[in-house]
Amino acid sequence: MHPHCGRADPVPATCPACGSAEVARIGAGTQRLEAELAKRLPELERIRLDADVATRPGTAREAFARFREAERAVLVGTQMVAKGHHVPGVSLAAVVDADTSLGLPDFRSEERTFQLVTQLAGRSGRDAPGRVLVQTFQPDATPLRHAVNHDVAGFLAGELERREALGYPPFRHLVSILVSGPDPEAPLAALRELRARLEGAEGDLLGPAPVLRLRGRYRAQLLAKTTQPRSIARQASALLAAAAKTMRRDGLTAVVDVDPQSL
Repeated sequence: MHPHCGRADPVPATCPACGSAEVARIGAGTQRLEAELAKRLPELERIRLDADVATRPGTAREAFARFREAERAVLVGTQMVAKGHHVPGVSLAAVVDADTSLGLPDFRSEERTFQLVTQLAGRSGRDAPGRVLVQTFQPDATPLRHAVNHDVAGFLAGELERREALGYPPFRHLVSILVSGPDPEAPLAALRELRARLEGAEGDLLGPAPVLRLRGRYRAQLLAKTTQPRSIARQASALLAAAAKTMRRDGLTAVVDVDPQSL
């Protein structure tokens, strides 16, 4: 099931594009990993920590307490298991589908992949010799190569060079203008008109382009790369305010965000 729109589709028997029956499933998921561990290593206590089980306050704390106290256990979870927790005696850490986040349309995807693998690797071997396993379909990917070698300086140097060449933070600022509505075309049309009025602004404009549907509403985004973020944000906000009556009639809402943390 898609986390944003809730849509669920059955796995096809053949590829809808070419008709091939050689369809491979990529991506395990915590529930599937837990089931595989139960089948292959039944002697281990299995503790799962992901969004499905962490709905109640204190669940994460309880899971880590169980893991600390267990004699032989495995903690299976999403990124939350890698961050900010030291559990003595961990001898093995494994990252499954380590390259999944590299496919996200965000300039920070390589940074976040490097950070995740480095953080999880740090969970193992703090008290005694440990081992780290990284499963990936892209072993030559830049963040993974640097992470397995603990090469923070090398990764940062390459990442900063790439961002400077492409005009991304910290060398330029981003301004995100996100419009949502009840149908797919209206947000794009509103942003196309907004872009035409912003063409003389200081900076490069990217889009508009559709983004993931959220809670039944279609969304589109216009992105500006600029050294004058407040100026562009003020111009965009003024133009959107002038069009507020029309946008309300069409059921549209807009958000202007300077240096968004997620794209």
